[in-house]
Amino acid sequence: MAGMIGEEVSDKLGVPIALDVMRPLQAFDAGGRARAVTAIVKAMAEAKEADVDPTPAFKLVDWET
Repeated sequence: MAGMIGEEVSDKLGVPIALDVMRPLQAFDAGGRARAVTAIVKAMAEAKEADVDPTPAFKLVDWET
């Protein structure tokens, strides 16, 4: 269906058109950002629980505390 729509729009506009169609979960997690944030928050919680100072890790990725 999306391919047919893309073809019709391409014909009408005279330029190639591509439609990016994905499931809602993929749209939310484009690029893995949601998973990355979840992993970071989990790691920070575990570090706090183990009484580990995260400051050196923040400096490695240029984050300020």
